[in-house]
Amino acid sequence: MHVEKILVGYDGSESSKKALSFALQIAKSFSSKVTILSVMHAPEFNQDMEFVLEREKIVSDLKWAMEKAAEEKVELEVKTEMGDPADRILKLAKEGNFDLVVLGRRGLSRVGYWLTGSVSERVLRHSPCSILIVE
Repeated sequence: MHVEKILVGYDGSESSKKALSFALQIAKSFSSKVTILSVMHAPEFNQDMEFVLEREKIVSDLKWAMEKAAEEKVELEVKTEMGDPADRILKLAKEGNFDLVVLGRRGLSRVGYWLTGSVSERVLRHSPCSILIVE
C-alpha cells in the first residue's frame, strides 16, 4: 500500500493533535503530503464575537500544527472551511483523491453521541478512502 496524500481533520483538541502526530509519522514513512482541514461553524446572528474567538483559537492551533510538521520535515497544506465538519472532510477526501483520512476520536457521552452524532463515525461510514481513527 502506498499513501501519497493524507487528510487530517483538525480542531486543535488533544485528540486531533494526536491524530496529526500519527499522520506525520505515517507521512515520513511514505514520503506523503499531509493536508489538515479545520472546520469552523458559520457565524450566526448575535454570535459574531463567538465566531471571532473561535477563529483566533483555530489560528493559534494551526500554528502549532505547522510547527509540528516543520519539526518532522513533512510537507503540510492547511485548509480552513466553514460548515459541518463531517460533510467538509468527506467532500475534501473525495474531491482531493486522498488515500487516507486520519481523525481523532472525541469521547462524547452516550447522550451527547445520540444527540449530535460523531464526526469520526460519519466519516468512517461514508469515506471514499481508508480511515484511521486515533484514540
